[in-house]
Amino acid sequence: MATNTTINAAIINATTCTPATLTHGEIIICCVSISFMLFRMSIDLVQMASKKTEGDFKENHHNNADAATVAAAKTSKKEKVSSSTATTKMMELNDSNQNYGSITKNGKKKSNGDKNGGNKKEEEEDVNELYADELQEASGEVVNLLQRTEEVLAQHLLLESNSNGTWSFRLQCILLIVLLVAAFLHGGESCVLAVGLVWTCVVVVTFGAILTYRDVDRKRFGYISRAAYLASALTLSIYISVTYYKQRDITISGDEFVVNAMGLYALGAIGECIFVSSYSLPVKFSGNGDIIPQPPPSQNKNNLGLSTEAILTLLKPYVWPDETADSALMNRARVIMTWICVILSKSCNLTAPILLGKASTALAHQQYTKCVYLSVGYASIQFFGSMFKEGQSLVYLRVAQAAFVQLSETVFSHLHRLSLDWHLRKKLGEVMISLDRGIAACDTLMKYLFLWLIPALAECLVVCILFATYYSYAPLAIVVFYSVWLYIVWTIIVTLQRKKFRKAVVKSDNEWHDRATDSLMNFETVKYFTGEDYERERFRDCISRYQAGSVNVQASLSFLNITQKLILQVCLALALGLSSMGISQRSDCCVAQGCSSGISDCCQAIDKATCPGMEVGDFVAVLSFTMQLFQPLNFLGSVYNAIVMAIVDLTNLSQLLAQSPDVIDAPDAMVLPRTNEDDDDIAVEFDNVFFHYPTQPASKGLKGVSFKMRRGTTTAIVGPTGAGKTTISRLFFRFYDVLGGAVKINGKDVRTVTQKSLRGSIGVVPQAASMFNDTIRENIRYGRRNGTQEDLNNAARDAQLLDFVESLDEGWDSVVGDRGLKLSGGERQRAAIARCLMKDPPLVLLDEATSALDTITENSVQEALDRLGSNRTVLVIAHRLGTVRNADNIIVLKAGLVAEEGTHDELLEKDGVYASMWNMQLHSTSNAGSRVGLDTLISEN
Repeated sequence: MATNTTINAAIINATTCTPATLTHGEIIICCVSISFMLFRMSIDLVQMASKKTEGDFKENHHNNADAATVAAAKTSKKEKVSSSTATTKMMELNDSNQNYGSITKNGKKKSNGDKNGGNKKEEEEDVNELYADELQEASGEVVNLLQRTEEVLAQHLLLESNSNGTWSFRLQCILLIVLLVAAFLHGGESCVLAVGLVWTCVVVVTFGAILTYRDVDRKRFGYISRAAYLASALTLSIYISVTYYKQRDITISGDEFVVNAMGLYALGAIGECIFVSSYSLPVKFSGNGDIIPQPPPSQNKNNLGLSTEAILTLLKPYVWPDETADSALMNRARVIMTWICVILSKSCNLTAPILLGKASTALAHQQYTKCVYLSVGYASIQFFGSMFKEGQSLVYLRVAQAAFVQLSETVFSHLHRLSLDWHLRKKLGEVMISLDRGIAACDTLMKYLFLWLIPALAECLVVCILFATYYSYAPLAIVVFYSVWLYIVWTIIVTLQRKKFRKAVVKSDNEWHDRATDSLMNFETVKYFTGEDYERERFRDCISRYQAGSVNVQASLSFLNITQKLILQVCLALALGLSSMGISQRSDCCVAQGCSSGISDCCQAIDKATCPGMEVGDFVAVLSFTMQLFQPLNFLGSVYNAIVMAIVDLTNLSQLLAQSPDVIDAPDAMVLPRTNEDDDDIAVEFDNVFFHYPTQPASKGLKGVSFKMRRGTTTAIVGPTGAGKTTISRLFFRFYDVLGGAVKINGKDVRTVTQKSLRGSIGVVPQAASMFNDTIRENIRYGRRNGTQEDLNNAARDAQLLDFVESLDEGWDSVVGDRGLKLSGGERQRAAIARCLMKDPPLVLLDEATSALDTITENSVQEALDRLGSNRTVLVIAHRLGTVRNADNIIVLKAGLVAEEGTHDELLEKDGVYASMWNMQLHSTSNAGSRVGLDTLISEN
């Protein structure tokens, strides 16, 4: 009975076209809710378009699931092997997992080994593996059956029956039609509202249809879709509750009919949200029952995998500088002033059109003095708006500079904390690009997103609220809101398409430049084979593709500009048309109240509650507001690209900062003592050390290496290439941690002392000494940065470098160039020795310090090395045996093991590995000449 009464009342309202009883605020709430519905409809259309992408996702991950099953079955095998063999088998298993594409569906992989060499144990393992595969398949069938049951249940409830969301889309279409019909039947102001809704519906559905033909990731829109549904449901539920408590009578008017219809939609929205959340599983099935493995939901991350915590960490120096930063209090005050300037600037932008409209109204009523005052106020507000905008940029500049310094320092320090293994695996160019672009991206994101785009969108929202409240004309707010929304969406769509054209142009540009360069560099070859015509044709093809691509880029830009202007002009026409209707409505009401016209003083005295509508000057204000809203959006395409690239660069920088060092100090790490408390005679000890690099199999590396170095002696490590000499030097500095055993210095395991104290006790002269692009003074002083000039002179004199430095025009202030390339090899080695002497360490590592020098230079450098090793414990890594024959102890490595140990004469008497190497080098020297110290070897033998 109540329903019939409602319909009859709605029909009567439609036939009589009585004014609407809905207030403007209620209309806005209803329109926002309907907007959520329309947005959800467009999202569902996008989800329908994702069928192909979802199918590809299913196909790619189905093999992954099978491969994971095989890996799990194989790792369940138990074999009794030694530690090194077990590690080798684990690495072989990892290699096989990486090639999972070759694994068959049932998870079995045929062996290429000898089929006749198997035993009973291997056969039992194969049977167990087969049973494990069958059990996995049976479990999959059970999960499949349960999931199909849930799919059928969802379909019968008319909710989202499958991944395409067909039933949900149909249900929303039906509800939308009900709302539109109700709005038409309601009459009055809702008639205009319904026209706007129809236009918006067409735009949104068209947008969804366009996206239907594009491959869209369904997951990207899933959370936004749920949020839109839930927001609509909550908004309408609150509104229905307020309406219920405001009006408790049984009579149902037309506006309540519209609200109640929306309430039905709200119940459906809440129901779907709850239901979908209840059966979310990590594995989903399509309509035909095929498995679609879903990636685990990321915790608090965006589509690019950048977590909110990472964004806040990177942007914190720009948003709220840390207390430890320089001038933190002042910069925090500048941040506050920046946002105050933003608010004041936008407030001026919102006030200026209102004053302009009032000035126009005063002019229409021939109130010239008031018009002059308002015009001056309008000009002043415009000036102050520009002043606050420039003030915002000026004040924020200091904040951005301080944040740039702080963030750069943080990233730079983090890079130095990372382990040597990470630096060896990474390309320096890529790291520096990630650092530069990532830090610049923070400033870009703050400038374009937080200080430009968000304030512009907030201004748009406030203008729409002003249209609905201050001017009391909600249809105008609806038109402007959806026009701006369409403008933004369309700009982003076209910009994404233009990026493809731009990539093609860049590729073509590189191709024709490469083609021209390659052809001209091979000028002689072209002439030899008379290939001029062939090269010209290839060059023409490349440059023609470039020109065609350039035309596409320019054409797409023109198309974007035209469509943007079209949206702007349509919005302007609708806004001005609605303003004219509002002016006409108020004018007619004023005439009905006895005024002579709508611009008379009588009409101006009547308030808008009595005669709703707009005044003459409001027409000018609407024009100014509309043009002002769309003006900053002209650069939206470029800003969108900049924001997307900034997020990508921030992701790379975040991944860089997420890297953690492999070697860290223990919580209770101590400072390395100067002497050995247990046995003062032993300075360095390698105790049964096992180690291999992460990229090496367990069969490589060190395998149980043990030796001791007595204090004040020289110990040499020799052996063929790949024996482990350099590995020992890196373990000496604790660039890596051993996998077994221990490295002890002064009786302390290096893992129990701080890295700073450990490396501060060791000096090094590497094979290829590298210098900073600075003066000789600064490079040598790097060994002890508080050293005096007298210390520098003494170190240079002992390293036989002082005479060379004093012979230079600029002396100690001479710049050595990049990596010291302005110096010769011998001069660089002497500078490295002087730097080590400045450090004055108790332990010294000589890593093939003379291997890259000629014989004469080597002899002079060797004298400097002898001075360096005096009264110090020295570890020498050597390839040429003649340089270490006087060592107190020589350790011969072979295949990661200590093959021999002793003095030079003792090892020659053993006639083993060392003797063989010595004879080989001696024979090579006598035949080939220099590079091995021929004169030294012959004279000593």
